[in-house]
Amino acid sequence: MPPQTGPTSLVTTPAPPREMCAAFLPSAPCTEYVSTAGTSDGVDLPWAASGRLTVQLSSVNGSLYIAAKTPCSPISGAATITGDTLVVGTLGIGAMGCAADAATRQQWFVDFLKRPIEMSFSQGTLTWKSGSDMLTFKGK
Repeated sequence: MPPQTGPTSLVTTPAPPREMCAAFLPSAPCTEYVSTAGTSDGVDLPWAASGRLTVQLSSVNGSLYIAAKTPCSPISGAATITGDTLVVGTLGIGAMGCAADAATRQQWFVDFLKRPIEMSFSQGTLTWKSGSDMLTFKGK
């Protein structure tokens, strides 16, 4: 009797996600950026000048994601870039938490990320503007 043949089952293991650094703008190096200055409605934000915020863009299987760190907790979310405008989707915020002024600063940054951000890069400085608010960053 000949051996029976039937449909074969192929077990495939999905490839692990492939994460690669992505540039915020074509002229900007692909790296982590550290805050160097900030303003809210034209008022300086001294805490932003001290490098208290870091941001980095990654591509995971062709989709963009932003990762940020504040003194309180990490923040991340899907992102899209159209021209020189960054739009961040739903944010995930780490559960570390913090109190008082640091919590207020993190909330300001989260609110900033929720609006469309106009980006520019010149002389090693990445500048983000959203309405009357602004943040500047240098590559790490």
